[in-house]
Amino acid sequence: MFRSTLFMGLTTAIKMISGIIVFVLMARFLGPHDFGLIAYAFTLASLFALIVDYGFSQQLLREIGIDASQVNDLVGSFMVSKAVLSGMVILICYIYFIFFPKDNVTEQVFWILLISTLLNSFSEFLNSAFRGVGKFKEETNIATLGAVIHFFVLVIIMLVHPTVITVAIGFVISKLIYIFISFIAYLKNIGPVKFQCKSIEVKSSLKKGIPYAADTGFTNFFQQVDTIVVNHFLGLVGVGLYQAATKWLQGAMQFAPVLSNVYLPTLAANMKDRTVNKKYSSILNTKMLVFGGIGWAFFTFLGSSFSHYIYGQKYDEISSLWPYVGLLVWIRYIAASQGVLLTAYGKQKVRVYSQILSLITFGISSIWLLPRFGLKGMLICLSATYFVTLVIYFLNVLRKDIPSGFNTVNIVIATSISTLAFLKL
Repeated sequence: MFRSTLFMGLTTAIKMISGIIVFVLMARFLGPHDFGLIAYAFTLASLFALIVDYGFSQQLLREIGIDASQVNDLVGSFMVSKAVLSGMVILICYIYFIFFPKDNVTEQVFWILLISTLLNSFSEFLNSAFRGVGKFKEETNIATLGAVIHFFVLVIIMLVHPTVITVAIGFVISKLIYIFISFIAYLKNIGPVKFQCKSIEVKSSLKKGIPYAADTGFTNFFQQVDTIVVNHFLGLVGVGLYQAATKWLQGAMQFAPVLSNVYLPTLAANMKDRTVNKKYSSILNTKMLVFGGIGWAFFTFLGSSFSHYIYGQKYDEISSLWPYVGLLVWIRYIAASQGVLLTAYGKQKVRVYSQILSLITFGISSIWLLPRFGLKGMLICLSATYFVTLVIYFLNVLRKDIPSGFNTVNIVIATSISTLAFLKL
């Protein structure tokens, strides 16, 4: 477990560091408005790409945990389904802009970034198979190479000709190279993909994946929709400022899926052995709490001075947001541990119901909080939303007699940091 966690951590750290450096350069070179345009278009493209993601990676990990011999058949079936969904997404986006037209530059940037997000969806899905079969080192190598390529492509563009169009094209170039590398590595390390092109296979994979699609869709929707709402109320400059703060939150949250990917197959394989899973759930929860606590402390105590040094005076408005960012990171990590347990035990429907209730919470609170408190209001809204998710997850874990991972040590950690987090607001 330690070795797997280490390699997954390295994979995530490499992606995160590369992405953050590129992100900071974009923010500084483009300024709040153009940076906000890129962030808005990318967020919109990512929301549509959630349809293509369809929760296939989580479903694949669970299925491999039960029967690893079917990996090539599963990957082939899901890849064909993703291709079908990609065609649907392009059509949906075309119709969307008929009813909700944007200015020419925004639409151009959107279509370019949509291609990038679709390519990345296929690449990340292929790489998830490496985790399922325990080849974490191989995935780390792929991620490292992909991150280096992405970094140099974007940095060169930012130094030579930094415009919103050229930056968007840079994303496509790096993701084209990344999917090529991922596919070759898959063939070499796992084997030939057995594509299932029959319509009945596509329908079957889509039907079975509905709970996973709904769960991951809602989860990622919450991580993206805030930008759309901020743009509606505060415009592209508001988006630029907001993204300058929350992009670091996204980076801090990357360790949650790392732990999920490492522990999910093991928890699923041992779900009938309560003693074993009580041990693993406690370890998982401890690690989630540690990463969440570190994230909270960093943003609360160092966020303001750190952001001033990184972004400069153009972004000084975000200095008061950091304690709220820290609180949000903390709540999301606690909720993530319970979400992994529900997934491992096949309780995806519970996660879907909780996401629907959380979405209602988000909709109601954002309409009231954002106009009154600006960007700070959005962070309060998101914290309330994830707190509702956490409560529903935890109650269902207890109700279904699943080991929650909250031993005495974890309860003390959770209580102490939660108290400090609210006091620092």
